[in-house]
Amino acid sequence: MPEWISAFCSMFALIAAAWAAWTAAGVHKIERDRDIKADEDKLKAQAGGVAAWSAVHVGSDGSALAYGVVVNNGSTSPIFDVVLEAQDVRGQLRPLNLRLLPPGEYFVESHKDRSGWALADHTGALAGFTRPITRKENWCVTRLVFRDAQNNLWSRTNAGLLERANQAGI
Repeated sequence: MPEWISAFCSMFALIAAAWAAWTAAGVHKIERDRDIKADEDKLKAQAGGVAAWSAVHVGSDGSALAYGVVVNNGSTSPIFDVVLEAQDVRGQLRPLNLRLLPPGEYFVESHKDRSGWALADHTGALAGFTRPITRKENWCVTRLVFRDAQNNLWSRTNAGLLERANQAGI
């Protein structure tokens, strides 16, 4: 066999090997990115079900009974070290601190006393219902920080953004 055919075949094999390596590297990157995304989704699984909003407790006759916040733990595990910052029409409220919040949806009435907040009541146990306060920009939850069951610290802003928080973020 002539040398030029052998050189051509060797060059073709080298190009094919380089193309295969480039393709494999691309597939590896796609798989690595997919694994990272799956890990992030798994990490956020519990935290993604936690949210809070300003609300009014409405009686069965339609009258406003109390103003406060609803804290929803939509996961199947408790959350811990909850710190909620909120404001109402008069301005910033005292932070609400909860050591533990079981799964479920809870209404916490805003008080004007020393603590600033009543105890959390499961919304299913309230007479009447809760209505979210949705049209007042100055009446909202401004920040929610909590620790999930895997001891990860999370923060949710008033825009709904969920992100990992550091210890200094509390």
